[in-house]
Order: sequence, then C-alpha cells, then structure tokens
Amino acid sequence: MSEEAFARKVAARLTSGARSVDDDVAERLRRARERALAGHHPERRTFVGAIGSALRRVFPPMLRPAAVAAVVLVAVLAGDYWMTWLRVSEMEEVDTALLIDDLPIDAYLDADFKAWLQQDS
Repeated sequence: MSEEAFARKVAARLTSGARSVDDDVAERLRRARERALAGHHPERRTFVGAIGSALRRVFPPMLRPAAVAAVVLVAVLAGDYWMTWLRVSEMEEVDTALLIDDLPIDAYLDADFKAWLQQDS
C-alpha cells in the first residue's frame, strides 16, 4: 500500500469519525487544524528529488532500477572523461614546454625527469 493510499484511508476514517463529535470538540479540532496548516511549510524540491519524480513519471516500476543504474553509469563515465581530459591537458602543457625549450636547465639534469622522458606513455 502506498503512502498516498494510506493517507486517503486515514482521512476517510477521520472524516467519518468527525461527524459524531459535539460542536465544542469540532471547533477545537478546526482551530488545531488551522494552526497546523499555518505552520506547515512544504519542502523545497531538490535536484535529486526532481530527478526521482521525473523517473517515477517516465519509467514503469520494473524499469526504474535500470534507469537509476543508467544515470549512475553516465555520471561515472562523464567523471572519467573529465578526469582524462584534465590529465591530457596537463600533459599537453609539459609536452609543449619540452618542444619549445621553455624548461629550465635543472629539469634536464634531474634524474626523475630523465626516467619520465624514457617511459612509454
């Protein structure tokens, strides 16, 4: 049973029970309800909540886990692509500096630098 169905059943029971109370109790219940509604502030929709509601509207319940898995996979692949792009751009800067001889002489004398130049990348 969904939350909405449960809430409807509770509301129906409360409505039927409210018909048999006396006027004083009904007035107190009305005032309490007004105070509760005045203090109620619906939560703002978050980005994740918006995605979840969109998935619920678009995909039937059997496909939702697959849709969530697809979204996670796309996010991971996008992150991997971004990190690879950053790494390649850093390598481009070093390669460019090597090609135009902008490196200081100390870089060529460093043993680690020579090892880095000899490794296959």
